[in-house]
Amino acid sequence: MKKIGILLCILCLCATGCSMGKGKKVMDKVDFIVEVEEGREPIVLQLADPQIIDAGQQRTPDRLNLVEQQFWATDQVEEQCYNYLEDVIAKTHPDLILIVGDIIYGEFDDSGSAMKSFVKFMDSFGIPWAPVFGNHDNESKKGVDWQCEQFLNAKNCLFKQRELTGNGNYTVGISQGGKLKRVFFMMDSNGCQNISKESLANGHTVPSVGFGTDQITWYTEVAKEIKELSPETKYTFAFHIQPNAFLQAYEYYGLEKWIPLKNPIDIDTYSDKKEGDFGYLGQGFAASWDTQNIVWNSFKELGVDSVLVGHEHCNSASVVYDGIRCQFVQKSSTYDHINYIQNGEIISAACKNLTPVVGGTVFELSEEDGSIVNPHIYLCDEAD
Repeated sequence: MKKIGILLCILCLCATGCSMGKGKKVMDKVDFIVEVEEGREPIVLQLADPQIIDAGQQRTPDRLNLVEQQFWATDQVEEQCYNYLEDVIAKTHPDLILIVGDIIYGEFDDSGSAMKSFVKFMDSFGIPWAPVFGNHDNESKKGVDWQCEQFLNAKNCLFKQRELTGNGNYTVGISQGGKLKRVFFMMDSNGCQNISKESLANGHTVPSVGFGTDQITWYTEVAKEIKELSPETKYTFAFHIQPNAFLQAYEYYGLEKWIPLKNPIDIDTYSDKKEGDFGYLGQGFAASWDTQNIVWNSFKELGVDSVLVGHEHCNSASVVYDGIRCQFVQKSSTYDHINYIQNGEIISAACKNLTPVVGGTVFELSEEDGSIVNPHIYLCDEAD
């Protein structure tokens, strides 16, 4: 009996050692790990399109009208952006913050002061935050390499620059109890039509929208390597501009291709709303890229369960399509076009004297298996 007991102990130790070895190996496949203590569900806050406009840096006279110059003046950044972000971060208590592009409107930040201020502001919370580039960031004459340096030098910013198409392209994992629950693939969807020559200088910043083949090869290889070591790990992709599949996903709720919306679509009012869908669409949108669904099919093959985008400021909705949650992240500032509340209803209009619809989108992750639970929108009260 003693020999059997000893043998069982040896087998258990071997199995435990094997499991620990696999755990370490899978963590090594991820660029950054956010470790969350056990006993609760990790919280991931998503912010979209802060898109800070410093009217004092407009390149050309009369680019902004008088009202816009006053509304987006240099000293208005707290009122138009930071106060809202402070509110949503304080109320949601996130373990990780994701920013899905257009941090600044690069055309209005040739000095880089808006970007530096934003990075310092986000770092002040002491919470890990992970950004991706949008279609306006790279317009700044400071250049994308300089912008990347600001992320890389920030204490709490999770960012890695790879020499793939675009900029960034990295992974962030949520770990709990030594298990890798979920990996976020933070991708550059490119598409900046007015890239500055300073940004183009690195040779991999491109104006065309969509992933390059090298990006697809990279994330496919990494995702498969992680799955081999940790089959239960869940995947989310976060980038700025929605792929064609988003249009297909939202057709169920009456969205028509190329047709502007006369009235916002409130998914929550649909009697035949699918379970788990929520939010609203304030504007129509056209298919942007991946019209052959090559990237989308690769997501399905890899077992991706959620895709997060920004870009469409007036859309804040989340629906499940093809087994993947397609989420437009809530607009997080009053810069550029946004939605407002009028007589208790959300409207899409250029009305700066109404209550703005600003906030963030939240995921809670199941402590048991890392699946998405209680996804929802947090809307701020009107900024003080």
